[in-house]
Amino acid sequence: MQDIYEVKKKIYQISAITDRGQRLNPFVSPMYQEKLKEMEQLVNDLEKQNSEISEEKLSGEWELIYSTVELFRSSPFFLAIEKALNDEYKSNLFFKLHQLQVGSFGLSTIGRIAQNIDFKKKEFISTFDTIIFGLTTIPIFGWFKLLPTFGGRVITLADELNLKDNIIQMNLRKTKVSKVEGLNKIPIFSKLLMDRWYPVKEVWEKLPWNKESPSCEVSVIFLDDEIRIMKDIYGSIFIYIRPTISLLNTDV
Repeated sequence: MQDIYEVKKKIYQISAITDRGQRLNPFVSPMYQEKLKEMEQLVNDLEKQNSEISEEKLSGEWELIYSTVELFRSSPFFLAIEKALNDEYKSNLFFKLHQLQVGSFGLSTIGRIAQNIDFKKKEFISTFDTIIFGLTTIPIFGWFKLLPTFGGRVITLADELNLKDNIIQMNLRKTKVSKVEGLNKIPIFSKLLMDRWYPVKEVWEKLPWNKESPSCEVSVIFLDDEIRIMKDIYGSIFIYIRPTISLLNTDV
């Protein structure tokens, strides 16, 4: 079994060269598949060396560096949808269609993904930055940007946070889109829809096909002072590290 330091070093390397794992997703790009097997082995090595998992060690801010599925699926909002669909095939199909809808032609990309875990408040805050029209030029004919870059930060709040048998449990509560420093707000959309909370839980419970409140859970399979590895109900892996600089506004 490899030394923990060496295992984590290799995990960071693979996360970097595979664009947080997205170059290993066959739906995005069927490249570097040998790295997928290597990462699986590295995660297994760490899982075997897992130490005590506690609320204190889990608390604080984390940043996503690797995922075996679409990056946005680390949010409690999509984890709750995954649980509600109650079928791995349906879940994967739904998220692939969502990826096509928002990411076609590269018009929308995902930036930083962060989470803040607060067991004292029993709150779990997840954010991901979305960048729209990052690169909009006409190749060969010109190199100027046709459209300015827009974007926002999607913030999801889950409450009733609980840790039981190394499983983090929570209930989805609300979500909103806020401004990201350095990015222009989306015209029209920003005035109508941004910077206001939407009561996802209340709406969810009123829909006739939803039989229960929006909840989700993820297993902690490795945790130390600098890295956290999670697994969803169907085995998808999400790897987080402590950020070097805190950028997450947790004022909700």
